[in-house]
Amino acid sequence: MAKKRRKDKDEKEDYEFTPPEFDEKEFLLKELRDTKTVLLTVGYAALFGIVAGVLSNLDQDMAPVGFALVIGGLVSLKYFYPFIKVDISQFQKKNWAGNVAWFFFTFLAVWVLMFNFPIADHANPSVTEVTIWVDSGTNVTAIDYEYVDSVGGYVWVPRWGESLDSVIHASASYTVNITAKVADNGELSTALVSVDGGENFVGMTLEEDHRYGYSLTGDQILSSSFTFEIRAADDAGHVTVFTPASAIPVSA
Repeated sequence: MAKKRRKDKDEKEDYEFTPPEFDEKEFLLKELRDTKTVLLTVGYAALFGIVAGVLSNLDQDMAPVGFALVIGGLVSLKYFYPFIKVDISQFQKKNWAGNVAWFFFTFLAVWVLMFNFPIADHANPSVTEVTIWVDSGTNVTAIDYEYVDSVGGYVWVPRWGESLDSVIHASASYTVNITAKVADNGELSTALVSVDGGENFVGMTLEEDHRYGYSLTGDQILSSSFTFEIRAADDAGHVTVFTPASAIPVSA
């Protein structure tokens, strides 16, 4: 029995694992084919994304066509690869899954890009951070237009706790500067303001990055309350009109 165990032990010790032969040429050809397939898939998806973007920009009601195009493009991959001489006989599930993912996310990225500046501009300008600066000649104070929870809406709030009734006076010694952040995702065309409900809109002055202002003296305010309207327009023809929900009292 001892001799037999010894023989079995010798046979086990004589076994040597031989790894399969690595075909470097075949490996490189496969990697090149997979890379080429991904690049062609990305280009094919970009073409579908451009078509979807053009159609959606021509008519926003055609935006749902984009979903039909991405599904159609994914289905057509099965026929696209043979058409461009890509051998898919060796494709595995991971190859299909990877190419489908490349197609979908490339299509989505191009489609979204087609909706944004500089290719397209579908957004209205914004008018935010509105503040009235009042210079009495001896003191400068600010009145911010902000949302107040207790009121449940936007109201004028003196920044340093003054009474709103006593900030603006109808006097030539008072300077009232209307300021606001006026911006657009594309190119802003005009930023205009009209005071006290009039139809006479005048241009606001760019004071700093995206911040515009317009100044007048207190005696130019012709009523006992001060209100105004800001109208911003971009090069695409979109217009935003800002009108405060309430006026600011003006003291004599």
